[in-house]
This record gives sequence, structure tokens and C-alpha cells, in this order.
Amino acid sequence: YQRRVHGNENCLFTIGLGAKDYPAHLLDKCDLVITCGYDLVEYHPRLWNSDHSKHVIDIDFVPADIDSHYHPEVECVGDIGHTLFELNRLVEQDKPTWNLPIQKKVREIMLKDFRQYADDDTDGYIRPQKALWDVREVLGPYDILLSGVGAHKMWIGRYYHCDEPNTCLIPNGFCSMGLPLPGSIAASMVHPDRKIFGLCGDGDFLMNVQEMETARRMNSNITIMVWEDGGYGLISWKQDNEFGTHTDLAFGNPNWKDLAKAFGWTCEHVTKSRDLKAALHRAVNHQGPSLVVIPIDYRENIFLTDRLSKITPSDIL
Repeated sequence: YQRRVHGNENCLFTIGLGAKDYPAHLLDKCDLVITCGYDLVEYHPRLWNSDHSKHVIDIDFVPADIDSHYHPEVECVGDIGHTLFELNRLVEQDKPTWNLPIQKKVREIMLKDFRQYADDDTDGYIRPQKALWDVREVLGPYDILLSGVGAHKMWIGRYYHCDEPNTCLIPNGFCSMGLPLPGSIAASMVHPDRKIFGLCGDGDFLMNVQEMETARRMNSNITIMVWEDGGYGLISWKQDNEFGTHTDLAFGNPNWKDLAKAFGWTCEHVTKSRDLKAALHRAVNHQGPSLVVIPIDYRENIFLTDRLSKITPSDIL
């Protein structure tokens, strides 16, 4: 299938990383922001409306939470789908002419970024960008990905793009670790006709590894992918950004193939980028629970932070 998001010229992908990404610089230039189901905890308005200059229309099922940087001039409280339908109808009546060269440039920059490591051929470590490119290629538009909490969550937020609602579930807000394994079991019960894919770090996975027994007992058709780095990657990433170093956050891991065998799972332990896509195909098409483990190259964390920190408004003009 062809992903509609990549085919939609108006899509500028996700926003919300701590470092200021290209879409955030574009948002700085907006005079009107329309939010749909917006929760302040996910991307605080002080980060995109610090000077209180933007007009805001809030669309949601419930009244908006008011903040010093978020005071909507108009609130559309009701069914979001119906509100958007009516908004589209009104826009189509006016038939505006759009001239969006800056948006087009940002989209081209982002697409080039996403594709950069699509054909990566590393050995021993696999880049997050490559891993997520292959996952997105293997999963269909209605298949469901569940993210854990860790450095992988930040990469998923930027590099994994959805075609349909409720097909990428990320525990933001309180950011509780341990969702992918039990969440995937539940998702497979609700949607037995879809491929269910949990993606987690090794620390996240070990939070409730015992649920491998539940998945085997229920013969859940799920795939869990573990990004192995032997430590709490997101915490070290944030500490490195703040202090230039990090505390001892390392831990040991089990023999993944022995662990999978003990619980009656299949296991793909992939160390070469070029082998990943085929391994993912085997895992998601296996009947029953499958484990995919890769050594993740989290050197890319700092590279991404450094690269985004050097973006200036002139880069999108």
C-alpha cells in the first residue's frame, strides 16, 4: 500500500520534541493555530506561543484548559469529527487559494531526513531511523504500534507516521514504562485481525517481562521489538544534554534467544541493518508471540539533538 501521510502534500508530520524541529520553526510564523483534542501536558503552549501573539481556535469534546499562554478566542466544544466536517465544508464553500512555499520546503526537508537511512547497511549496531523505516514498511495502515517510554519513544514520535487514528499508542503525560508487552496482548484481543507491534527499550521490556507467559498462554499474535543498549537511554540522553555527562544507568540483559525459548516465543536477534526488514516480516507473520531484538545505535541521540539545535528560521525560508 502507499502511505497516505507521505502522499499528502499538506502533512508536515509531528511536533513536540524538546529540541526545536523544523515544524516548530514553521509554527513560529503562524498567526492562527487550530488545535484538535489538544492536551497542554504533551506540548506546552509556552513553547510555541511564548509571546501570546497567536490566535487560537480550540476544537475538542470538552472545554479547553486555560493557561497564560493558551487562551483560545474560539472554542468548538462537541464531536471533533463533526466539527472538522463542518469546518471543511465552510472552507470548500469559500474556495481559498493556497500559496504555501515555506510549508512545501519544510515537508521536503523532513521527507529527505526520514529517507536518509532507508538503505543503511551497518553491522553491529542499527540506527533508530533505519529501524523505524523498516517497521513502517512492514506494518499496514490499520496495524497497531504501541510504544514504551524511553529514548525509543522520542524516535517513534518523530519518525513513525500513521495513516489511521489509534494505530500508534504512546504513553505521554505521566510517561509510565512497561506498556508495549501487556498493551500488545490487550490490543490483539480487541483487534485479532490486525498485526500488533510493541516497540520498547530493554529497560522498558524488563519492567514486566513475566507477561511473556501470558502472551504464550493466550497464543497472542503479537510482535515485540526490543532496542537493546544496556541502559536507561532516555535518562542518559537528557542528562547529557543538561550536564554534558550522565550517571551510571547501565544494566545487564538476558540471553534473548534463551529467554524467548523459555517462554515458548520465537526470536529474531538481528545485528545487521540489511537483515532487519526480512526478520520483521517473519516475526509479524508468525502465528503466536514473536520477539525481535536489535542492538540500537543510541549515538544518534546526541547527533539528533545537535542537528536540531543548529536549525535557524532562515533554514526554512
